[in-house]
Amino acid sequence: MKSKILNILALGGFFGPVLFTVVTIVCATFRPEYRHLDQFISELGATGTVNAQLMNYAGFVPSGILIFSFALAMIRNERKPMVWRIGFGFLSLFGFGIFLAGLFSCDQGCPDVGSKESNIHQMIAPITFVSAILGVLLSGISFRKIPYLRSLWKYSIVSGILASLFLLALVNSLETRIFTGLWQRLLLSVLFLWTALIGIRSFRKYDSNLT
Repeated sequence: MKSKILNILALGGFFGPVLFTVVTIVCATFRPEYRHLDQFISELGATGTVNAQLMNYAGFVPSGILIFSFALAMIRNERKPMVWRIGFGFLSLFGFGIFLAGLFSCDQGCPDVGSKESNIHQMIAPITFVSAILGVLLSGISFRKIPYLRSLWKYSIVSGILASLFLLALVNSLETRIFTGLWQRLLLSVLFLWTALIGIRSFRKYDSNLT
C-alpha cells in the first residue's frame, strides 16, 4: 500500500508543472497588459491584481504541494545513496518554496522592497531556485548508480547547468526588467521538464514492479 501511494505521489513531478503552466496562461489571458517576456510570473498573483487569488491558490499553492510530494516520494521510495536523498531534499524545498510564494504574494510590480508579505516573497524566491538547481545536480550525480535513471544522469547535469545560467541571466536583468520574464520562464521550463521526466520515469518503473 505504501509503495502504491509513493508511486502515485511521484507523478506530482509531472502534474505540478502542468497545473502551474495552465493556471499561468489562464491568468495572463485576463491581463491584456501583462508582458510574459518582461514580467515575473509572481506578478500575476501580486496583491490587489486581477485574478491574484486564482494564480496563488490554483497555481502556486497546489503546484508546490505536488512537487513537494514528488520529492518526498523519491526520497522514501527505496534505499538510495545519501547524495540522492540530499538532492531530493533540496527539491522538496523547491516545491515548498513555490507553495510559500502563493501564500506570501508580492506587491504589484514585485519590487525589491515593499510590504512585509512582499519582502517574504522576495526572500523565498532565490532560495527556491537555488535549491532546485542544487537538487537537480546532486540527484543527477546519484543517477549514475540507479539502473532505471542511469541514462538521465548527463541530462540532469546539463539541466542543472542550464538552469544556473538562466538564473544568472534573470538576476542580471533585475535592474532593467528587460527579458526578466523570459529568463524566469526558461529557468522554470528546464526545472519543470526535469521533474516531469523523472516523475514519469519513476512512476513507470515502480508501476511495473507492482503489477
